[in-house]
Amino acid sequence: MGDKPLNRLIATLCLGVTLSLPLAAHADEAADRVATATTLVNKTLIKNLQTGFNVALEKTVAPMPEARAESVRKELNDEFEKQRKIMVEGLSKEYAEKFSLAELKHLDEIYSDPTYLKFQTMNADPNSAATAISQNSVTKLLNMLAVASATDNAPKAGAPPMPPMPPAAAPVPAPK
Repeated sequence: MGDKPLNRLIATLCLGVTLSLPLAAHADEAADRVATATTLVNKTLIKNLQTGFNVALEKTVAPMPEARAESVRKELNDEFEKQRKIMVEGLSKEYAEKFSLAELKHLDEIYSDPTYLKFQTMNADPNSAATAISQNSVTKLLNMLAVASATDNAPKAGAPPMPPMPPAAAPVPAPK
């Protein structure tokens, strides 16, 4: 009679362990998917965004006095880092939910391919002909959109005039 409670306890423990194994395996795969997605996000999207941001930042600060340029660089780089963390976390979770581990690993193989890396390096180089061609086309298209928008927003003949816009608030200086 004394063995029955012990046998029941052992059976319950074994059943608990057996039932928890699939949950642990599922949790491990989910963690692996997030980790693989994080690697993918960092080596693709964030790397390209960082490159573009650095070029734009340097163009922005180039005409500034050095002290102001350094201040702007620090402020914008700090904000970029905050936003980078938000993007990496959010995008990694999103990709981990939408792609299987095998799919994420396949994408990682694609983005690690030497030919693809050569292609990306050429497109990321701000001095390459490919970048110049792309920038010229995008600039022309953006200018066309701005003109179309301005033309569409112009007052129509016979339409009552638009009320005047209130003056914009004076810009507030950045805290020092």
